[in-house]
Amino acid sequence: MRLNEFQKRFKDLMLDHPDALHAPPEDLVDFCRSGDIALPERLKVYRNNIVGSLTDVMLATFPVMEKLVGKEFLEMMARSFILKNPPNHGCLSLYGEGFAEFIEGFELAKSLPYLPDVARFELALNSAYYAADDRPLTAEALGRIAPEHLENLKLVLRDSVQLLRSRYPLSAIQDFCMSGAQEGTLNLDQGGEHLMVFRPGLNTQTVLLDEDEYLMLVLLADGQTLGAAVEKVLETHPDFDFQNFLQKHMSLETFRAL
Repeated sequence: MRLNEFQKRFKDLMLDHPDALHAPPEDLVDFCRSGDIALPERLKVYRNNIVGSLTDVMLATFPVMEKLVGKEFLEMMARSFILKNPPNHGCLSLYGEGFAEFIEGFELAKSLPYLPDVARFELALNSAYYAADDRPLTAEALGRIAPEHLENLKLVLRDSVQLLRSRYPLSAIQDFCMSGAQEGTLNLDQGGEHLMVFRPGLNTQTVLLDEDEYLMLVLLADGQTLGAAVEKVLETHPDFDFQNFLQKHMSLETFRAL
């Protein structure tokens, strides 16, 4: 058996039902060297280490969710997710993509409809934190562009910028869970939010966006030119203040250097 084939078979066994470890495939048994500890017992140790380590990674990525549902429930969801969605790249700091969609189909979480959006929010925070460093667009650089060329300019969002829209108050949920006091109750029906998560320096930040502002950023992220994006926003938001939008996001350093 080739090494890469053995690695795949071993991975599939580690992510199989625990009972599969009691009778591993014969070709894997032949490949493993015998010892004082029976092979099924040694395989259990490997499996516990793999699943346990990945669970710890996910607990570190979703602290708000842990506050909401408790460590035991989050660990249960994380372990179920891990067995169906093993890492597909070497950077475990970014592990967890697809967890929100997994929660949407997780039967025990059906009574908590806000959980998938909380997962998306925390994944955005994590992605922003580990995003590649890049340089922001400065007002001086933008000012050097001739006015007649601005309409066809494409402003690119920085690598750390993540845009979210939710029917739930995600930033209020985060503040409530992470404040430490957790006194009183949180009204989940207070309205949704449009958010921009980004990392202007060493730490991530979250900014609440107006609906027209959010739409403008989405269009720019999709590659629309400045003129086309403004035109589309004005179709549904005739009071959109582009000058105020541009000043705000130049100050926030939302855009990547040209």
